Amino acid sequence: MKDVLRLRSSRATPILAGNLLRSLTELIDAVPGGINLGQGVCDLDPPTPLVAGAVAALQGGDRQVYTPFAGLPGLRAAIAQKLRRDNGLEIEADGVVVCPGASGGLFATLLALFDPGDRILLFEPFYSYHRTQLLLAGLVPVPVPLSGPDFAFDEAAFARALAQKARGLILNTPANPSGKVFSADELAAIARRLEGTELVVLTDEVYEYLVYDGRRHVAPATVEGLAERAVTISSFSKTYSITGWRIGYVAGPKDLVDAVGRVADQAWVCSSRPAQRGVERALHELPASFYTDLRVGYEARRDRFCAALADAGFRFQRPEGAYYVLADYRAVLGDLEPHPAALELISRVRINAVPGHVFHAEPAGVRTLRFHFAVGDAVLDEACARLRTLAR
Repeated sequence: MKDVLRLRSSRATPILAGNLLRSLTELIDAVPGGINLGQGVCDLDPPTPLVAGAVAALQGGDRQVYTPFAGLPGLRAAIAQKLRRDNGLEIEADGVVVCPGASGGLFATLLALFDPGDRILLFEPFYSYHRTQLLLAGLVPVPVPLSGPDFAFDEAAFARALAQKARGLILNTPANPSGKVFSADELAAIARRLEGTELVVLTDEVYEYLVYDGRRHVAPATVEGLAERAVTISSFSKTYSITGWRIGYVAGPKDLVDAVGRVADQAWVCSSRPAQRGVERALHELPASFYTDLRVGYEARRDRFCAALADAGFRFQRPEGAYYVLADYRAVLGDLEPHPAALELISRVRINAVPGHVFHAEPAGVRTLRFHFAVGDAVLDEACARLRTLAR
């Protein structure tokens, strides 16, 4: 008789070899004085109203029972108001479903909308979890390379990918790991290419408030030609520095969102009640200046960190948004493959980064590491100082 407990699904096989983001985090955490600039944990203080709202819910303001599967009505209304105010989306509360992070929202949406074997486009370099979620859902990832060192939208590459009869597109802006922000012109070009198709666009907009150098975030669902096919997915993990709270959402037409919510109900029943209350209060009480200050603060961190990387000899495209830098390390660490390069960086300066090959379908020849700069000033200063010691 076979050892039946050793059997695994073909969908799970691609992720069972391990997760480099997490394993390298465990490694750097065990290094005395180690600095983790790998997994984007966002190690900053959350805003006071958010914490106060969660604490109040725990201290008697709420019964600690399930919420509706779509989320607390007050939070859904607050998210809809935020989408109208900040994103230009005319969505009502019943067009929002609360999920455990944008990752949870994306996975529930994939299961609700697509059938096994459907092809889904994603721009490359891509966030590695986007690809693995597609595989777990039985879907077929179709990478669409971005062009050149500035990660420009390549219409010819997009047209070739579309010819493969894709059913969906994951559009991440601002993007992890590249820091690319899709412009209004690029989004309009995507819309033109999709004209006459039934392709669904799933967005990932978790870094929407982190855009630099006078740029602005354009919600794809506001673009003519995308509005009728876009599902907006985002979270509060990065905006409020609560990556461990897991509160995100999916927004779109009511019947679509209801389908996503019913799938989500079967997976996790509901999101955390105290965390939902905290986010609800933050959305109501935080002034517009909070979001401006957030952007200004991150832009300053980006500039300081990029200066240190350049001084050390790394080559990179200055990120337009998000809080990552995807850097070519060959002039600093030599022509190592990415995982050995990450280990060499830990050995030499006790700094962790993510091997860049995890963001590509074909890892051969990739020579990049992804750093994040979502840390406090003292940690960032120390990281910059250590990086500069690598200069040859």
